[in-house]
Amino acid sequence: MRSSPSRDFFEREPSKTVRILSHSTLRAMLSRRRLLATTLAGGAAAAAAGTTLASGSRQGRWSAYPAQDDLSIIIGTLGDASTINPFLAGDSEDEWRCKMLYDEFVRQDPVSYAPIPGIAAEWSVDGLAYTFTLQPNVKFSDGSDLTTEDVAFTIKGFLTKSVGSPKLDRFLLIDGAPAFSDGSADDVSGIEVLDPQTIRITLSAPDASFLYSMRYVWIVPKAQLEGKNLADDEFFQQPVGAGPYVFQSWTSNADFVATRNEHFFESGKPAIGTFTHRVIADSQSLVIALQSNEIDASNYPNPTGKDLLEENTDLDLIVPPFGAPNGWLFNLENEHLAKKDVRRAIAMALNSEQFAADSLLGLGKPGVGPIAPDSWAFDPNLQPVPYDPEGAKALIDGSGSAGAEITFSVNQGNIFREDWLTYTQQALKDIGIEVNAELVDYATHVEAVTKNHDFTVTGVDFTGASSDPGLLRLQFGTGASGNYCGYSNPDLDTLLDQARNTPEVEDAKPIYAQIQAILMEDLPAHWAWYRPFLHAVNKSKFAGYTDSGDYQLFYTLRDWTAAAQP
Repeated sequence: MRSSPSRDFFEREPSKTVRILSHSTLRAMLSRRRLLATTLAGGAAAAAAGTTLASGSRQGRWSAYPAQDDLSIIIGTLGDASTINPFLAGDSEDEWRCKMLYDEFVRQDPVSYAPIPGIAAEWSVDGLAYTFTLQPNVKFSDGSDLTTEDVAFTIKGFLTKSVGSPKLDRFLLIDGAPAFSDGSADDVSGIEVLDPQTIRITLSAPDASFLYSMRYVWIVPKAQLEGKNLADDEFFQQPVGAGPYVFQSWTSNADFVATRNEHFFESGKPAIGTFTHRVIADSQSLVIALQSNEIDASNYPNPTGKDLLEENTDLDLIVPPFGAPNGWLFNLENEHLAKKDVRRAIAMALNSEQFAADSLLGLGKPGVGPIAPDSWAFDPNLQPVPYDPEGAKALIDGSGSAGAEITFSVNQGNIFREDWLTYTQQALKDIGIEVNAELVDYATHVEAVTKNHDFTVTGVDFTGASSDPGLLRLQFGTGASGNYCGYSNPDLDTLLDQARNTPEVEDAKPIYAQIQAILMEDLPAHWAWYRPFLHAVNKSKFAGYTDSGDYQLFYTLRDWTAAAQP
């Protein structure tokens, strides 16, 4: 995991599971998917008979409606986080837990994605200067006051290059930030603490993503961390934040537990006193756990289990809109994948229409490009890579990569990605590429990709944009902190900078159309299919929840309440 001492605090280290799968094994896995309904039904019967699905799981249906003060929730997730250090958080599990523990300086509306108040109660804009005012009486979870000195300290922490934050690039358009980050300046000239409640941040150029990026400012107390190594301090074993919850315990690859922050600035919130974020690393097992009320909610049950889930009348099942497509992200350091013809051949050999129909069972669709289809920046004229296995084989032969062995990895337990791996192995064999298939536990794989860049091809979501198309600059800009594949194109860099400096949506649309066209031509990733999601929550126990296409179901957990008793 990332180099945070918090890992030593947990009861056990996460398993470094890597399963190397043979061609015949993957074929058997694909056949198993065809029997999914039977598998789920059998699993439900086993659960009803008392089979334990996860350590510490509840058996049977709960029967009592808890009092508001005793309200708790068990949330099932497919993979563990790798850190709760806000400076190192780099994937969805990390980021959600950080939001719960530290809150966000500027929140986003979960439906419209518009910036809304968080710890910053309000702000004004004068040219390139943003003046923020804090919520009155906002405090850390230990009862100490949170001030703008803490805000300034936190932003500078993200900018400190030695910390190694994947969010560093988000703040480099603050005036003076590059000089501070490279060590040639002692302070950031564009960050001015005006008084304990007011801070002014001045940019060096327009940044269309600036307010969106401010949601990642998870504020830490300067008094406890000044002069310390923000990447490796024992503070993060028992962190103090200003979010709705306070860290209690973390058993790796099992349960993460947090309880209500009694000093949270929103009076009366959160109503849910305790949440447990439980790893159940298989989407079919999540279906069974939800169906039997072993867990209360999840973003990740297998959508093909919808019929079984509907048998539990306690559940509210929500189908969110598609996000950016899944597919493959290529590491261009690999001698074969450095060739554009090889990357294109791989894309041409994969029939996304067939995969969507067969393995996605009509729930997902073929994908195209790196931006979610309901985003304002999505180009509806974008064309997918055509399915052409003969042409793909010709490209492989012409590139000199015939017979190449390439490792493709996905996170175990995500059946759609497992099936995609199976299908890819079969299809690429026909064009002269031997796929070494790996299933890896989620947290281990996230660290390998985001920290060490130790991967060849990954099927986990490390690219694409839904709420903020500006993410593409962080993912594909030359040398950007989120550019894990090593891709570089000066023409794309110019366009990404233009888009960043263009806050008006209508003016930015044609720029993003060019960006998408270049990425579809160069294919540092193959965006192949839209992953179907099914979100589930126990509506008999909870109310006040809001689903979100990008932020999913638990972004507003602080607002949830107990459902009305029957």
